[in-house]
Amino acid sequence: MYEVDESFAIRKAWTFLKEEVRLRGSTGAALRTLPNGKKVVVKRGGRAGGNPAAHIKNEFDMNRYLHELGVGVPDAHMTEEHDSPTMLTEWEEGARPVRYSDKGVLREDFVPNALIGNWDVLGQEMDNTLIRPDGTPTYVDVGGAGPFRAQGAPKGDKWNANLRELETMQYLPPHTSEVYGNMSEEELGQSYDKYGGVDAMTDATKVVSDPQTQNVLQQRAENLARRVA
Repeated sequence: MYEVDESFAIRKAWTFLKEEVRLRGSTGAALRTLPNGKKVVVKRGGRAGGNPAAHIKNEFDMNRYLHELGVGVPDAHMTEEHDSPTMLTEWEEGARPVRYSDKGVLREDFVPNALIGNWDVLGQEMDNTLIRPDGTPTYVDVGGAGPFRAQGAPKGDKWNANLRELETMQYLPPHTSEVYGNMSEEELGQSYDKYGGVDAMTDATKVVSDPQTQNVLQQRAENLARRVA
């Protein structure tokens, strides 16, 4: 379930956590094991832009937006710890990092990731996207989507309605050219249609809490329709 959940059970479990393991990455994400054995990933946002709270709230919004479209993402909740916004996502048990050989299923999801400007979609270590045991992708780190870069610095005027990511995200180093390079017009159209086209992509912005980000996403969806429909 994707909501800001004030009664989420993990809120009551902070002082009873059995284990915490720092995960790879630059924003301090950690894997926590709760007393009931449930594992969650804890994130508080990157500090590169000086506003980790805004960064993590945006990552939550981007997670919710993809989920609303039907794109695979882990279950996510927002809470607070020590008066700081904290995002909790379900640990994707049994999922593995992506490989170049997975590019067929990854290319099917290219358009929604380009739409949200998910610049770090694969990650430096190919572990921002995982493959679930059923063979479907799950996008476990969308911190580089929307108006923020992966470590929390703002994108500034590079986050806009123009949707240049339909081209640029095919060739971002170090990995995207091996997975998304040379997307054909037919493939772009298929990815667009898979997730409902402009109506679904516009309607899904209702879950985005920041009005400015919501407005830019709506404009991007409209420009996307003109580009690939």
